[in-house]
Amino acid sequence: MKTFLIVLVMMATADLGEDLYIIQEPKFMQPNQCVQFVRANNTSLIAKAQSEYPGRAVADIYCVPEKRLGLFLKQA
Repeated sequence: MKTFLIVLVMMATADLGEDLYIIQEPKFMQPNQCVQFVRANNTSLIAKAQSEYPGRAVADIYCVPEKRLGLFLKQA
């Protein structure tokens, strides 16, 4: 069974490029569960990512299958 994680893409900067903030808990068994959680908790997820990357905006949020995370990391 697939497990989905939340991945936030932080806005690129000239000297640092893009960074990813990966939320490992909670994990989701269905993609729609992940999407619903992101929609319901969008503000707090963005605030958490921005606390880890001060001064950086969130460019996008994805629900990514855990097994494909390595592939996603190579593309970022």
